[in-house]
Amino acid sequence: MKSNQSKRNQTILVMIICLMCLIIIVPAARGQIQLPDLPENVYLFTSFGGDGGGLHMSWSTDARKWNELHGVFLVSKVGSGLMRDPFVLRGQGRQDSSDYQMVWTTGWSDKGIGYASTQDFVHWSIPRYLPFMEDVNGTRNCWAPEIFYDDTRREYMITWSSSVDGRFSETESDVRMNNRTYYVTTQNFRNFSKPQVLIDPGFDHIDTTITKDGNQYIAVIKEGDKQSTGEWGPIHILTASDPHGPWTLQKPPIVTERAEGPALVKVNNEKLLYFDYYGQNRYGARATKDWTSWRDVSSEVEVVEGQRHGTIIEVPSRVLEFLLVRNKGWEIETPPSVVPVNTADPSVRVFGDRYYLYPTTDQPNWMTTEFNVWSSPNLIDWKFENTIIDLTKQIDWADIRAWAPDCIERNGKYYFYFCGDGKIGVAASDSPTGPFKDALGRPLLTRQGQVRTNTIDPWAFIDDDGQAYLYFGQPPCHVYKLNDDMISFDGDPVVIQLREFREGIVVFKRNGKYYFMWSIDDARSPNYRVGWGTADSPFGPVKSHESREEFIVLEKNEPVIGTAHHSVFNVPGTDRWYVAYHRHAIKNGGGYNRQTVLARMLFDDNGNILPMNPMVSAFKPGDRGEPIINGKGLPEDPLTADDQ
Repeated sequence: MKSNQSKRNQTILVMIICLMCLIIIVPAARGQIQLPDLPENVYLFTSFGGDGGGLHMSWSTDARKWNELHGVFLVSKVGSGLMRDPFVLRGQGRQDSSDYQMVWTTGWSDKGIGYASTQDFVHWSIPRYLPFMEDVNGTRNCWAPEIFYDDTRREYMITWSSSVDGRFSETESDVRMNNRTYYVTTQNFRNFSKPQVLIDPGFDHIDTTITKDGNQYIAVIKEGDKQSTGEWGPIHILTASDPHGPWTLQKPPIVTERAEGPALVKVNNEKLLYFDYYGQNRYGARATKDWTSWRDVSSEVEVVEGQRHGTIIEVPSRVLEFLLVRNKGWEIETPPSVVPVNTADPSVRVFGDRYYLYPTTDQPNWMTTEFNVWSSPNLIDWKFENTIIDLTKQIDWADIRAWAPDCIERNGKYYFYFCGDGKIGVAASDSPTGPFKDALGRPLLTRQGQVRTNTIDPWAFIDDDGQAYLYFGQPPCHVYKLNDDMISFDGDPVVIQLREFREGIVVFKRNGKYYFMWSIDDARSPNYRVGWGTADSPFGPVKSHESREEFIVLEKNEPVIGTAHHSVFNVPGTDRWYVAYHRHAIKNGGGYNRQTVLARMLFDDNGNILPMNPMVSAFKPGDRGEPIINGKGLPEDPLTADDQ
């Protein structure tokens, strides 16, 4: 019979293969890693290091003796770029129950907070800035946010402390701030209520943390210090029968020494309150069973040196086991490149029962001369097909800068639009893999006359009524109607205004709505990213969301950077959509050294494109991908090989 240790090690292997269906890990020998014997659940202590340079963590089996997890688990530059007071709560009550939601202080004077989520504390969503108090005049700060799940209303409460000029004038002071606890509610961490005051005990306070015990709600707060006079604010407890209040201050205070950053955790039938003796660089702790009688258990706890204000959270032991494996040096991979060579500006098209990839082949300084094509039956297994055009051998009017192609089929013929030496040409073939022949013997488009944009990045689109269009430009975006021959134009070009448009226009149609997506910034920039908008016509006008969080749907999530210049394609017969984009190569990458990657693109109920995380793979190991049979994708979402 196998030992518990052996079973646990095997469990970890399975977990790493399919953990949360989001991550890919480099295989390694399991037996070389000796893991501690752990109970079913363990505790993680989140914290920040130094002045707020990133997320640090430690772990414990009893919430008293803590062991360091080495490394920084998340760094964020949202807001003013700090990460202080990181608070984590496991998602509850909805489909996000396997996620851990984290909020943090982003700066001393910011009017919002930071937010990200994770399923394993290694792979994180793209950090977002939540500007809760930006529209509240006189706001000085947003400090120490936390999350509480209100199980009666089935919604989350996000709390924080803010000092707002002109409010609570009776407690204004020259020797300390005038913070109160504010909150918003949310069910999805995207739509939020307006900020309101939650707790006003009649004095300045920060570091509010809330828990539920039976039918009673408990809040612990830190009264503000008067540092210039050496008066240190106590740590207090408040109670309520409803998390929205009213809250009643209980006396006496729990802690009267110079301390801050209270963190609560329930262990068996006891509640522990940790707090930071920030003037002494150490932690203290109190324990209670009834929230009234407290005993000092500081001598019983051992906190990792340098630990600062954070959260204590109970998690399944498998989460810790994964983190311990990571700390032993396993390499955590980013999503895989589609093909083994460096490519960029990918256009993926569906012809028949196969997918075809037409990219730019990267060379130093973008001095490329040829176009290649790969194909796949399922988006996982790719085959190099052919070099379909070599500018130096087949094109008379260009011999360099072979960039950003696209291909489309009409009436059994394939039209390949491509860039050569800053001009756009068109070639034709009877096969998606060529051979292609220059259809005109001259450029289709050059920058002259009514074309007042750089003639690069062509994108072909055929509407439901059969009308074809060719979009292009850098900037602004231009579009021509194509004639039926696909190599000449009907009428003059139309200029389409797009927010922050740089290049790489993509247009598609879903549920009667025209979607426009495009690249922002320079391809050599790590901030190369994708914005979007919609229109009721293929000529626009295009409307985009005002908020950056809804407007930008693909951007860097380090170490993945430079994520843009993409294409969009649909699995035939389904409402499943994918994006092929390029990123800077993970090793020795940059604007001339890039990799093509796939991402699943999802929509909300209103048709909005949801942000894509470039640290999440389109498929997990063992998936069969998206095979097409008789011109249609499978009726269900992609299944693993074991499900076939």
